[in-house]
Amino acid sequence: MRLSVSVAIVVLLLGLFALARASRINRQSIERDGLSRFRDAFHGRFPEILLAQVYGYLAERHGVQEPHYTVNPADDLQREYGLVDLDLEDAVLVIADRAGARLPRAQELDGLKSSVRTVEDLLRFLEQYLRPEVVKG
Repeated sequence: MRLSVSVAIVVLLLGLFALARASRINRQSIERDGLSRFRDAFHGRFPEILLAQVYGYLAERHGVQEPHYTVNPADDLQREYGLVDLDLEDAVLVIADRAGARLPRAQELDGLKSSVRTVEDLLRFLEQYLRPEVVKG
């Protein structure tokens, strides 16, 4: 009786370990898939580093440690991510810095509120500040 209980406990523990490992592998796959879908949505129109930094920033904005959700080009920055006014300016500065881009000047940020409403608008705005050496390699 003791032997069968011990064997059952060992089998149960091994099953739980295998389940936890499979769950972690699946989560990593979903994370890669989310970023890949985001990149694919733009069909190579924007530099990879810019896409990765925008996606990562928006993931952080939702409190996600590792990006694993869908970000669409048409997502409204105010409604989906709460980015308005100074928050939007901060986002632009943080993403530009992380991507190695030139930081926009104050007067360049003035037009931000009227021209940037979606994720794609944000990428378009930021792309102009990337240094050529960052884009090339």
